[in-house]
Parts: sequence; C-alpha cells; structure tokens
Amino acid sequence: RVLFRSRTALEASLAALEGGKFAFSFSSGLAAEQAVLQALEPGAKVLVSEDVYGGTGRLFRRLFARYGFQFEFLDLSDLAAVEAAVDANTKLIWVETPTNPLLRVIDIAAMAKIANKVGAILAVDNTFASPILQSPLALGAHLVVHSTTKYIGGHSDLIGGALVTSDEALAEKLRFVQFAAGAVN
Repeated sequence: RVLFRSRTALEASLAALEGGKFAFSFSSGLAAEQAVLQALEPGAKVLVSEDVYGGTGRLFRRLFARYGFQFEFLDLSDLAAVEAAVDANTKLIWVETPTNPLLRVIDIAAMAKIANKVGAILAVDNTFASPILQSPLALGAHLVVHSTTKYIGGHSDLIGGALVTSDEALAEKLRFVQFAAGAVN
C-alpha cells in the first residue's frame, strides 16, 4: 500500500513537470517504451528518428518487428521526408529530441501537425532535454517518454521510465498495459 502511494505521488509529480494530466511510471525507460507499442494494434506503421537511442532501435527492430509492426527509420528533421513517409497506416511517430547520440533537434510542433493529419500519436522522448528545457505536450505532442534513469533521477542513481499524456483515451490504454504487463516500480 505504501508503494502504491509512492508510485502515485511520483506519477503526479511527473505529470505536473510535463504539464500533463496523466503519468505512468515503469521499471525502466525501455519498459515505458514497450508499453507504448503494446498499446498499439499489431501491424501499425511507426516512423522513428533514424539515430534513435540504441536500446530503442533494438526494441523496435529486433523485438516488435516480429509482431508485424512496420518501422521506418528516417531523419525526422527533414520535414519533406516525413511528409512523404506518413500515410493512413502510420499510427505512431517516435521523436527523440535532441536525438541520442547525434543530438539532432526535431521540430515538435511541425511533427504534431503531420501526426494530426493522419490521426497518429506523436510520442516525444524527452529524456535528454528534460521538462526543464522542453515541453513537448505544450508543443502538440500526445505523449512524452522518459528514461528517468538519466537526468530526472540523477543519471543512474535509480532505474525507471515514465510516460506522460493529457489524452484520456491514450491514458486508458497505457494504464491497462501498465497494469497487465507488470513492468512497474
């Protein structure tokens, strides 16, 4: 019971930091990322930053690709390339900004407009910028992702992950995955 209250307090704090209504904590950043994909239907097309964090790329290419997800890795700073790649099957645009390791900066507001045209979720990994330097939800993102292991938690003083959104329907899907899959702290 005390752990549940602690997790609830953590999630409320994370939501407040990101300016969101709902937050979900996980046992690691990759567990949070896995929950996002588990909230999608198999076969979904996902556009991904080409120089995404290695663990994210491995999770997408080697694990979730086996379940029919269609991942397209491209330079998301090239808006023309993103416009050409997005279609009605695109269900998620995965932005990391700044990217890891090349530190490219992606225009979140522009990505939100593109995602909204096709009804895709715009997820922004805000691990490197943190809520101190960047507010993806205020720029139109639907979901913020964190490896709280990094800057929020003191850079490896703890292991954790988080998702933050203001979208109630998305929050319900994520809440179910968090409950059913058990990758929580």
